Amino acid sequence: MNAPVLAGVPPVVGREGETWHPTPFAMGPFGGLHGGVVSGTLAGEMETRGAELGWGQPVSATVYLVRPAPLEPFTTQIEEVRGGARLTVMENCLMAGGKLRAKASMAFLKDTPVPGIVPPAEESFDPDAMPEWGFASMVTGTTYLSAVEVREDKANRAVWVKPTHPLGPNPVPFAQAMAIADYATLFSVYLDGERPKAGGWPNADISVHLSRMPESDWIGIQPRSGWYPNGSGLTEAAIYDTRGWIGRSCQSAVLLPMPEGAE
Repeated sequence: MNAPVLAGVPPVVGREGETWHPTPFAMGPFGGLHGGVVSGTLAGEMETRGAELGWGQPVSATVYLVRPAPLEPFTTQIEEVRGGARLTVMENCLMAGGKLRAKASMAFLKDTPVPGIVPPAEESFDPDAMPEWGFASMVTGTTYLSAVEVREDKANRAVWVKPTHPLGPNPVPFAQAMAIADYATLFSVYLDGERPKAGGWPNADISVHLSRMPESDWIGIQPRSGWYPNGSGLTEAAIYDTRGWIGRSCQSAVLLPMPEGAE
């Protein structure tokens, strides 16, 4: 990701010593920290640690959103689960108000050249030429959606997102893509033109696998969701940069009951 584009712009979440300080741009739709900010911050800290220690490319991450995180300072606890010659696994926890709010894991893989392997064919996308996302005009107040630019790719039933504020104090391309992937359910509802008959659909987790690091500021999300009468939902999404497909995300959604009297 082309980090210099955002040089001098304050991050969504800053850090002083061992404490993280969210800005209003970190807010989610329910008043606390946005799930993408939670996931991206935990993944980003591990991504930064992995780069410092030479663990190779982050290839996957999973975050469990144990309980809502308030929009207030928080701390993290990072731990190495497995360190190996090729594969390293880390865990990270977000603590706020004396409670565990989220727990994450990330896997790193060192490059080992394998002659004869042909990577997927490259594509070409130009989000700057696409129309602005129609839903954006319905968003009021400052939230994490205020920290990104959004375009709609009608030809491919996808939505493209470019950060206007960096996620944290360090360049973290994997974590930034993960934070954007958290929008997948919202984008799916918008593209389908019909919301589920529920009072809300927060995700309980998010998992992301990337075959390579994004090489553009724009991240494309091509989502698909399914809703079930037992109160669960599932959203999966293909993830792109402007050169083509780079990975996939998956989220388990929790369907909330409709408020009394609502249709």
